[in-house]
Amino acid sequence: MRSLYRLLILSLALLPLTGEARTMTDLFASEPGNIFPLLTRTNRLDLVDYYMSGQSVAVPNNLGGESRLVEMDSTYLKVQTSGSRVVEMLMRKVGKDTVITVIETVMTPVPDSRLTQWNVHWQRYISDRQFSMPGIDDFVVKKMPRELRQDLEDAMIFPLIGLTFKGDKHETIEATHGLDKFLVPDEYKRYAGYLKPSIGYRFNGLKIKPVKP
Repeated sequence: MRSLYRLLILSLALLPLTGEARTMTDLFASEPGNIFPLLTRTNRLDLVDYYMSGQSVAVPNNLGGESRLVEMDSTYLKVQTSGSRVVEMLMRKVGKDTVITVIETVMTPVPDSRLTQWNVHWQRYISDRQFSMPGIDDFVVKKMPRELRQDLEDAMIFPLIGLTFKGDKHETIEATHGLDKFLVPDEYKRYAGYLKPSIGYRFNGLKIKPVKP
C-alpha cells in the first residue's frame, strides 16, 4: 500500500505545470532549488509521503543534516530544512493567477527572515511595491526620545526581523524584531517601552500591506 501511495504522489508531482499547479505537492516537488537547495525531489516527496501517512519522520539532506515537514495543508506548507532554517510557503489566488508567497527564516540565533513571491513556474515577482521589509524604525513609537532612537540605530547596525504566517488560514503575516533576544536584558529595558512587539500585514492582491492600528 505504501509503495502504491508513493507512486501516486510521484506521478502527481511530475505532471507538467501547464497553467496552474493544483497542489502544494506539485509546488514543493517542482521548486528548482532556489528555496530548497538541500532537498532533492525524492527527499521532498518522501517528506510528503511520511506526513500524509501521519508520521513525523526526518529525511537526510544534502549537507548531511536532517529536514522535516512540520505542517502541510491544501494551501500552506512549513519545512524545517535544517537545524537553523525554516521555510513557509503559502499558495493563494490573485485574480486568475496562483501566487506562491515564501518566507525563509534563519536563526542567527535571532530569527531573520526574507519574503519572496513566485508564480507556478517558479519565476520570481520582483518589485519593492509588493512588500517592503520592515526595519527597526518601523517598530519604534513616535514618542521615543531622539537620543534613545539614535542609540538603538547604532546598536542595530544589521536589523534582524522575523516573519511568519498567522491566522487559521495563514491569511496574515506577523513581523517581530527579536530585540529582547539580541540585546542584553538591561540594554533592552531602555527601549522596551517604546517598541511595538509586532507588526501585522495583510494581503491585497499581489501586495502585502501593513495593518493600520
